[in-house]
Amino acid sequence: MIHFVIPARDEAPNVPRLMADLAPHACRLGGRVIVVDDGSTDGTADELERHRGGVDLVILRHPRNLGVGAALETGLRAALAAAADEDAIVTLEADATSDLEDLPSLLARLDAGSDVVLASPHAPGGTITGAARWRRIASKLVSRSFRAAGGPPDVHTLSSLYRAYRAGALRRLGVRPRLVREPGFPGSVALLLDLHDAGCTVSEIPTVNRWDRRAGASKMSLRGTVPSYARLLAARVAQRR
Repeated sequence: MIHFVIPARDEAPNVPRLMADLAPHACRLGGRVIVVDDGSTDGTADELERHRGGVDLVILRHPRNLGVGAALETGLRAALAAAADEDAIVTLEADATSDLEDLPSLLARLDAGSDVVLASPHAPGGTITGAARWRRIASKLVSRSFRAAGGPPDVHTLSSLYRAYRAGALRRLGVRPRLVREPGFPGSVALLLDLHDAGCTVSEIPTVNRWDRRAGASKMSLRGTVPSYARLLAARVAQRR
């Protein structure tokens, strides 16, 4: 079985396109969609209900915004509660920028033996459309920095949220208070590093990240995100000494 986990905050304008993209895949695969509404104030949950179609949809709500990493934690825990070890858990963006036509390739890599597969816009053959040049450069810098600090050596985009996990790989992290140690945007990087350190096989496929399809501005605040990445990187470097 496949479980989709989608953190969302104030994504009501993007929900119709997201669900239109996702519904055919979720229905064909018999998948369950878990959306974690992270303190939205724009009626995101109502839009999801209106556009659910025939999708097996679960909406979990945070009463206030806790951060994308915290929403990822809630969604992954909910997926793992129902998943068998061989099930796939796919996380993706709520803003319809993830190319779901790449889903078969993600799942094929899991079937071929990978524990985690990332959809990477920086891998050969991938790209980002509609994003400012400085954002593309910053994304590459984050990935290169963590790769140099002992991250997966052959992965070009460590910060990608669009990825597929084997449920058993997440369970390999064992019993701990949090799967996702960072509550904000660096949470997906921290989780990937932990899985890599636990011996999980990490691979990637190229993808086109379509920022030009998204309605509204990015929810990422540089003021909070840059210091969080810096702390995580410093801790990583110290750990490797």
